[in-house]
Amino acid sequence: MPKYTVTGTYAENYELTIEAPDEDTAVQIFYQQGGGQPIDGYGWDNIDVDINDDEDDPADHTEEDYDPNGGKIRW
Repeated sequence: MPKYTVTGTYAENYELTIEAPDEDTAVQIFYQQGGGQPIDGYGWDNIDVDINDDEDDPADHTEEDYDPNGGKIRW
């Protein structure tokens, strides 16, 4: 399964390595698990996703951390 490095800014910069089946799921996991999640769903800037091919870089989160009923972000 591919790994993505997702970065975003909400008061601070956050960067997580997330193993997920696609970019959108990776961003949703980032939003749900990444810290700094705003209650109203607003405030994130500069969402960026890059493929992470580094075999030695462990994933901070995986698809198992995704809550399909949890908060979502449009990016």
